[in-house]
Amino acid sequence: MTKIEKPSHSKDSEGFIERRSESKTTKICYSAVGQPKTGLVLTGGGARAAYQVGVLKAISKLVLKSHCGNPFPIIAGTSAGAINATVIASYAHAPAIGIRSLEKVWQNFSVDQVFRSDIRGVLKNTVRWTKSVFIRDYHKTRQLSLLNNNPLKKLLDRVIHYPNIKKAIDAKHLDALCITASGYSSGQSVSFFQAKDGIEGWKRHRRVGCRSEIVRKHLIASSAIPLVFPAVRINREFFGDGSVRFLSPLSPAIHLGADRILVVGVDPIRQELERHSNEPFYPSMADIAGHVLDSVFIDSLDSDMERIARINKMLRLIPKDILQQESKLKPIKTLSISPSKDLSELSGKHFKELPSIVKFFFRRIGIDGDEGSTVLSYLLFEKAYTQELLDLGFSDAMAMKDEIFEFFETTDTANN
Repeated sequence: MTKIEKPSHSKDSEGFIERRSESKTTKICYSAVGQPKTGLVLTGGGARAAYQVGVLKAISKLVLKSHCGNPFPIIAGTSAGAINATVIASYAHAPAIGIRSLEKVWQNFSVDQVFRSDIRGVLKNTVRWTKSVFIRDYHKTRQLSLLNNNPLKKLLDRVIHYPNIKKAIDAKHLDALCITASGYSSGQSVSFFQAKDGIEGWKRHRRVGCRSEIVRKHLIASSAIPLVFPAVRINREFFGDGSVRFLSPLSPAIHLGADRILVVGVDPIRQELERHSNEPFYPSMADIAGHVLDSVFIDSLDSDMERIARINKMLRLIPKDILQQESKLKPIKTLSISPSKDLSELSGKHFKELPSIVKFFFRRIGIDGDEGSTVLSYLLFEKAYTQELLDLGFSDAMAMKDEIFEFFETTDTANN
C-alpha cells in the first residue's frame, strides 16, 4: 500500500492554505469566496512546452496538495501550451495528479507520438508538396504540410478525457478553459472557451472569444504550426497555430475574469545580444524559419506583458474612489516564469536522438544540430531533450519560490 504523506500546509475552516515560517504566516486561498481569481497562461512553443510542465511540477511541490483544490480556476493556452492547459483543466478536481500525468507523458516522448517519422509517412508528404507545385488546385482537395500529425491525435485521445472539463466546471473546480487558434480566412485570433454560466464572449480588433465545448479539434488546430502541420477546419473556417497574429495572449484570461495571471513562457531570459560572424553566410531555410517561429511564439507575449505593466502603473495614479466607479478597470497582478537557458542551444546536442529518416529530412532544410537549432528546439519531441526541459523548468521555478509564494498570497499576519 502506498503511504500518503501528510501535507506541509494546513487548511483552515475558511478554505485558506497556510504557509508558516519563522517570521510570518501567510494564508494562501485557492477558492474562498471573494478572493482573487487566478489565471494560468501557457504559451506556444512545440517541444519547448515541456518546460511548462517542469514549472507546474515545482508549483505543485511548493503550494499545491491534492486536497487543496485548484489554484487556477481560469486556464488559457495556445499551441502546445493549449494541450498542457487542457490536461490540467481535465484534472481540475485533482490538479496534482494531472501534473504528474502530464509529466509522465513528456518524460516518455518521441517524435513518432507527434508526427509520422517512418519513411513512408515522410515521403508521402514530400510527394504531395512536389505535386502541388505542378498540379493546379491540388491543395484544394488534399492537406499540405511538411509533417503528418495523425499520431498526435491518437495521443491526445489517450491522455485527455474531455467530458471531465464540463464535470470540473459543474463541480466548481474550474471557471473556464480557453484555447486560441488563428483563422486563415478571417485573420482573427479566435479564443474558444468552455466556461461556467455568466461568462460572455467578446469581440475586439482581430480577436474574438467564442463559447464552445473544447474537444480534440481545437487542440490540433491551436498547435498546427503553419506549413509544418495541416490546418484544421472548425465550423466554416480553417485554423492554424494560435500563436500566429495573437497580439494579446493575456487578454483571454482577463476576459474570463482573472485578477492575477501566472504566465509560463518558453523564451529564455537574456540580454539582447548582437551576434555577428566574421564571415556571414546567406541564411538557410531553417535559419529563416527559426526567425519566423521566434516572432510567432515569443514577441507578442513580451509586448503584452509590457502593456499590462504600463496599464497597472497608470491605474495606480487614479484615485481609488474614481477607480471603483469604473468596474471594468482593475490592475492585473502578473508573474512570468521563463527559461534561464537558451533552449535552442540545449536542443542541438540532442539532434542525434531523432530517427534516421527525420534527421535526413531535417538536414535537407538546414537543420543538423549545429545549425537550425531554433527550429529544432520546437520540433525535437524526444525524451532526452524534453526531460532536460522538465528539469530546467522545475529548477527555475524552485529558484523563484519566494516570488511564487508572494504571487499566491492574500493576507499576511503578524511579522516579527
